[in-house]
Amino acid sequence: MKRNVLVCLFCLPLWLSLFVPMGHAQAAVVLLTEVMYNAAGDDAAEEWIELANVGTAVVDLSQYKVGDEETAGGGEGMARFPADAVLEPGQVVVVAQTAVGFRARYGRNPDYELQDSDTAVPDMRRFSAWASGDIGLANDGDELLLLNDKGLLIDALSYGDSTVYFDPAIASVFAGQSISRVPADCDTDSAADWQPQQIPTPGELSFDGECAAPLVVAETLPTIGEIQGRRDVAALVNEIVTFRGVVTGVLEDQNADGFVFYTVFVQDVPGQEDGDPATSDGIALFLGEKRPTLHPGDQLRITGQVTEFFGFTEIDDAGLELQLEATDVPLPPPIPLETATSLEAVEAMRVRLGDDVLVAGPTFSGCGFAVVMGEGERPFRRQVSDPIDAIVPILYRSDVDCGDFPQVKSGDRVSGLVGPLAYHFDQFKIVQQEGGDLVVSTAPLSPLPPVPTLAAAQFSVATFNMENYFDGVDDTGTDAEPKLSPTALATKQAKLAYALAHTLGCPTLVGVQEVENDALLQALAAQTTARCGFTYAVTHRESADVRGIDVALLSDPRRVTILNVQLQQACTALATGIVDETAVCPAGTEPLFSRPPLQVDVLIDGQPLTLFVNHFKSKLGGEEETGVRRLAQAQHLNTFVAALLAADPQARVVVMGDFNDYEQSPPLLALSAQMENVLLRLPDATRYSYVYGGVAQLIDGLFVTPALAAQVVDVAILHVNADYPQVWGEDTRAEWLAYRATDHDLPLVVFQGVAMETAVTPSPTAAPTPMPQPTMTPSPAIAEKKTTVWWLGGALLLGLSGGIAVLRLRRRA
Repeated sequence: MKRNVLVCLFCLPLWLSLFVPMGHAQAAVVLLTEVMYNAAGDDAAEEWIELANVGTAVVDLSQYKVGDEETAGGGEGMARFPADAVLEPGQVVVVAQTAVGFRARYGRNPDYELQDSDTAVPDMRRFSAWASGDIGLANDGDELLLLNDKGLLIDALSYGDSTVYFDPAIASVFAGQSISRVPADCDTDSAADWQPQQIPTPGELSFDGECAAPLVVAETLPTIGEIQGRRDVAALVNEIVTFRGVVTGVLEDQNADGFVFYTVFVQDVPGQEDGDPATSDGIALFLGEKRPTLHPGDQLRITGQVTEFFGFTEIDDAGLELQLEATDVPLPPPIPLETATSLEAVEAMRVRLGDDVLVAGPTFSGCGFAVVMGEGERPFRRQVSDPIDAIVPILYRSDVDCGDFPQVKSGDRVSGLVGPLAYHFDQFKIVQQEGGDLVVSTAPLSPLPPVPTLAAAQFSVATFNMENYFDGVDDTGTDAEPKLSPTALATKQAKLAYALAHTLGCPTLVGVQEVENDALLQALAAQTTARCGFTYAVTHRESADVRGIDVALLSDPRRVTILNVQLQQACTALATGIVDETAVCPAGTEPLFSRPPLQVDVLIDGQPLTLFVNHFKSKLGGEEETGVRRLAQAQHLNTFVAALLAADPQARVVVMGDFNDYEQSPPLLALSAQMENVLLRLPDATRYSYVYGGVAQLIDGLFVTPALAAQVVDVAILHVNADYPQVWGEDTRAEWLAYRATDHDLPLVVFQGVAMETAVTPSPTAAPTPMPQPTMTPSPAIAEKKTTVWWLGGALLLGLSGGIAVLRLRRRA
């Protein structure tokens, strides 16, 4: 019988009935456990397959095969493991397309590679007896097979639009996500074994969670609670279900590309719930771009596939069937959110907050704000582990038309918050259905901060993120580049000029982030001349940023002499995808910065000072995923500061800018090793420069070397922007002119200098050798220019998208 099966395997498509039965006791059990088929970068270099021995016996892998060709003699791929490959009990191995691509993404080598890119990593062997092509997993749908040493199919899966092995198939995931078997030893031969992983974990197994059985279609319809289950992931994920629910709300959501998507929230019909407080009675229906004609109170019979979208359970739009059964059905009473045992247990259900809740984050352009649940005060996040559970973002039912949704600032109080509870971008959010139901108690405006004045020989330094200071010219040919109308540009310049000349009091030196070009800064400098009594000198260099935003320096030419200006690019083994024509990077490396830090060596009142103006990599793409870039940037910058201090322990260096990370994050702690972030001298209540999703945080910094730290006279962050609604940025009336010029507040530090007549002119010093870093090398085109200490520089990056993130950034086929 086995011989007949083996012959059939080599002549017919493989079906699940040919699997080695996993229900029988087996000493050797090898399973596919995680797959990356839709890489964040180049699929041809970064795809990978993970498999593991979840049994108790050592497995000789030398004749095992893995591939995506389900039919013998087909044109896809099948590969055999190396001759000496073995798999110990509990061992996990990763087969990558290329070791170079995998290493650039994860910082280590895979166990095997399909293409020969690194002699240190064993190559898989092409198995031409089965398939003539190469393994390449299609993003829209494909199969993956694992054959044992006898040619028997022992594991397989299908995802996306392929139903060869699983019907329904494993739901598609977005670029950069993987699919993972959860728990790692769960094997029901169905899509229920697999879940999307927002953060892939190649080489790691998890045995947490329950092994969900495939749905058995019954005569009666399941409740939504039975579909949701008690876990973070739906009990019936990837299954096609039919159930009944009443509409409790609708969300209209426009993504960054201008596409509008719709989500409908439904809940068990009152009286038909499962009665289990640990399971949610609500679920979301994703409709794609189909505008619904449904209204709260409509009762529906629903058939569709259960999916997980970044941790949010929903019914996918593909194949979704909706049948209207009744209208004007009474809505389930809202659950008081403060009394919920867990927010996961009320996901997508109708909830409410108590009256007079505190606004922690102002209204942003996407029609939303954030409040503090209960009686708590606004939370501050100093490091990623600081809890923010008390924050609840509020979204309006449409971010296309805000209608009567209120414009609130931090400190106001709101009553009447009721709506379905969504979950995206790691936060639960209430989708308010009626803006007119809200009652706002407006807090009085805080007094404007006094205009700083400098005593004799003092100088001031500010860092100023100008938030998309663009003109109206299309320089990049992309929608990512903002293009301001003449009216919007005039408004922007009026607000920025007031912030620079009045709020900041014309600082001696200003590090600028998010400006498009030199001409915009020249125009801004001209607008502040009358108030400041001088015209700022502009120091700017174009960078490789795809949106066209750069860093720059403004300086008071009466006191500041510019000696040297240079962008400090670097090369890294990390996969950045940055194209910088000025950087000549060795093979296998890429530019580290889309906006390299600007190093400016100056004399201020005759005294030497080196400044680095920075804009670190944003968190767009995931906090943890992008953190490695920010840490690499900080470490690289540290080498230049160390070189300056080695040449002169009294060197005065300022490293400032938008660092896009918390004050106690690894990148900023790395910078603190030899410098002080003087903004940390401020008390807790005022130590923040940005409000994201209602969470106040210090992501701007002003680091100084010890000699300069001893000269600090005053430190302040002028809170005139981050706590105020975005629409105030469009208002230039006198009473609103000072507010919301940008989304960042304004850090300012005053230093005690030396009077001009006692200043000493420095003598040039030979440049020391920069400290090498294991993951980075300076760009040769830049390294040739490093001929003095003043020419040594650092490296940092990008900006954080302002406001609370839009609920959904869809990229569906």
